[in-house]
Amino acid sequence: MHSFSPCGQTNVIGRNGEKFALLRLPESSERGGILERVAQLLDSRGESFSHRRALVRLWMLASDDLRLNRWEQKANERTIRPHCAAFLDQLQDEEAITLQDIQAQPLALIRALDDYLASTGPVDSQSTSTSKSSYLIEEGGKGYWLVPVHLAARRKAAMNRQPARLARWFHHHAALPTCTAHGIEVIATLSRSTLDTTLEKLSNQAGGELRAWIAHFDDGADVVWDRGTSPIGNWRTQSVEPHITRQDSVLQTLATATQAGAHVVVFPEFTLDLQHREHLATHLRQNPGCIELVVAGSFHEPTQAADPSIAHNTAPVFARDGRTLFVHRKLRLFGRDDAGAEYAEVGNQLHVLVTPIGCMTVLVCKDFMDEDPRVDNLLAEVPVDWVWVPSYGDETTLRCHKERAKRLATVTTGTSCAVAQTQNTAMKKEGETQRLLPGFGHPAGQNSSCDVASGGGLVEFGLGKQQAPTKSARPALKRVK
Repeated sequence: MHSFSPCGQTNVIGRNGEKFALLRLPESSERGGILERVAQLLDSRGESFSHRRALVRLWMLASDDLRLNRWEQKANERTIRPHCAAFLDQLQDEEAITLQDIQAQPLALIRALDDYLASTGPVDSQSTSTSKSSYLIEEGGKGYWLVPVHLAARRKAAMNRQPARLARWFHHHAALPTCTAHGIEVIATLSRSTLDTTLEKLSNQAGGELRAWIAHFDDGADVVWDRGTSPIGNWRTQSVEPHITRQDSVLQTLATATQAGAHVVVFPEFTLDLQHREHLATHLRQNPGCIELVVAGSFHEPTQAADPSIAHNTAPVFARDGRTLFVHRKLRLFGRDDAGAEYAEVGNQLHVLVTPIGCMTVLVCKDFMDEDPRVDNLLAEVPVDWVWVPSYGDETTLRCHKERAKRLATVTTGTSCAVAQTQNTAMKKEGETQRLLPGFGHPAGQNSSCDVASGGGLVEFGLGKQQAPTKSARPALKRVK
């Protein structure tokens, strides 16, 4: 794992109500030519990594609203075309690009370099085992993961078509900070083996779809809570009982999802205990099937051997062979003053899986829809294509999830969401009857979500790839000197 220490060097600014981490360059740097570093990096002709660093540098500079606005007031989609064509020719011919030309047309250079890198050396999971160094870049004292953007929905989101939005100009790449404005570490990994192969095939199919099974249980089993471990009576999960009932339901869910042709299964929060989780991983190892990715719900798990009282709400993500791809630790805990809260530590990492159909992550319940500044704009600062959400809550929780999912799908980032929901029984009042709360999926670009039934259900997500540029294709317009 690479480590950086840029968090204390950033400022928080607003963009359409969103918060971002930025490195603000001093005024002396503005006067001395902020783009000189870009020119120096591009002068390393033929070196793809230097070009990637130049693109990250441009992302960092364009993240300043004031600067990007100045650039946009002097150029638009129409006026940059001939300059973009000239830059593309120079990049492809490995000719020097002067600082004067960059200063005159920074947006045209962003578009040209973005297209050029997407066509000549895309960062993907087919790269070598050392490929992490190709998309983990430190620039200006801050770390970034330079990741590809494959799907058209990211550019079609309403806000990404407006001024002062990075996605307006960076079509094929995004630079995810290694540390967010509120100190959450971002870790990117590449998909591998059969998962990668399957998603690559889906991505190349005309009208390809990713099929996700959103699990829900109506089997009478429920989470067992412990208040005695906490010194103040907060909640800690112990198990799900009857244990064998839920174990059978999990296996039945996998069988049903496999029969339906699902590629992904998402289980709700607090529905699989630690033993169920181990049994699930073993089952996947012994019975690899068509399901490529399993989000095994989430549960309180002791995370320090020396002190079993230290626990996190963890959500493991398994590959088809039971291998653990990553484990998310919940960032925001549920609870109320009158009923107590989860007895667990909060996590401080966001894992991003880079795949041939875009970047994926997992957020647990309140991580996804809470209004706390730590997570409220997390997916705006770290835009991804897919988010899988195990959840536990009431009807208000589900409504808030749907509101957030719709906004992500159509307004802010063009992200597809799947929420596996189950009813909050920890705060159930005596004699209260609670209705079942199955989850939903919300495909990017669609105005409506797709609800699932009480036994779970399949949601199909269209891939809708944006057209990738090719190295041999030259713009029709003539070069402008």
